[in-house]
Amino acid sequence: MKFKSYYWAIIAAAIVALLAVIVPMFVFRENDESSPHTAEELQNIQNNEPVDYTPQIEAFQNLISADAADTMAIAGLGDVYMQSGRYTDALDLYNKAVVINPNDSVYYSRLGDAEFALGMVDVALRDLQRGLEINPQDQEIMLYLGSIFAQTGRQAEATQYWQKARDINPTSRFGHVAQQLLAEQANPDANTNAPDLP
Repeated sequence: MKFKSYYWAIIAAAIVALLAVIVPMFVFRENDESSPHTAEELQNIQNNEPVDYTPQIEAFQNLISADAADTMAIAGLGDVYMQSGRYTDALDLYNKAVVINPNDSVYYSRLGDAEFALGMVDVALRDLQRGLEINPQDQEIMLYLGSIFAQTGRQAEATQYWQKARDINPTSRFGHVAQQLLAEQANPDANTNAPDLP
């Protein structure tokens, strides 16, 4: 079965949804005078219009300057770099977060995502597995592992990880994504009208 490119859109949507909840707590404060965003910029972000990431980058850099061991800020800056296509910069930051906090699977998840974006398949699989050893219930890592296996033609392993992610919590957003991926894998022609990623 050919792994459809819109699977990545589903996973990316889940990550963007997560970022939409977390990042605003740090950066997007509409009524806060210290917010780096104008009301117009916030509206553009909500409308998915092209975004100038400079304010977010500066905000996270300020947080990191205040506390060089703030792994949430370091990973947050890495997330902004991933969104803007700066995968090597994101990889450096995720590596730093893992060094500072090697016992949090979230940072291995982000690290594996950046490594895979850079074509480092074996390294991404290794680091994602390390994250799963830390937290065997990490659905996001299972989705990434399944997607990488599917992209590399290892469908049985992809199914195994997606099924595990779904079984852990079928009602979470990751559980819903896993269910969708499993359904599409079982019936690849069902969504022939799904758009391809650019």
